[in-house]
Amino acid sequence: MGEKPPREIQTLIDNHINGFNTQNIELFLSIFGDTSIIIDGIAPYRWLNPNAPTNWLAAVEKWREDFGVSSEHLSYEMGFWNVEGSNAYAVIAGTLAVTIKGQTVARTGTLAYTFSKHGDEWKIDAQAWGRTS
Repeated sequence: MGEKPPREIQTLIDNHINGFNTQNIELFLSIFGDTSIIIDGIAPYRWLNPNAPTNWLAAVEKWREDFGVSSEHLSYEMGFWNVEGSNAYAVIAGTLAVTIKGQTVARTGTLAYTFSKHGDEWKIDAQAWGRTS
């Protein structure tokens, strides 16, 4: 196992993080498979298909409004990854900088992904954020 996962998997992770950080909804939604699920630290904590990524984004927007969040930015370091045939798994260590009512706080955690190959294209099938601070 090298330092970085295969390019296709690394690109999905980068697009996921960049789409979130820049609020590029089109980019963000384009990387998920049709049956993807999301687990996160805001209620209702899990989003199942259909439309889990879209519904999660709506919940994030409501959370931002409810708590006065003006910005979020996730930075990360690659942790563990593994590819077996047309399936893959990766975990990154993340630091989420959140500005709430003018105060910026750092929340650390891990983001676990599952991926699978859909035809010739890799997609994210699951994302699960586990907050550690």
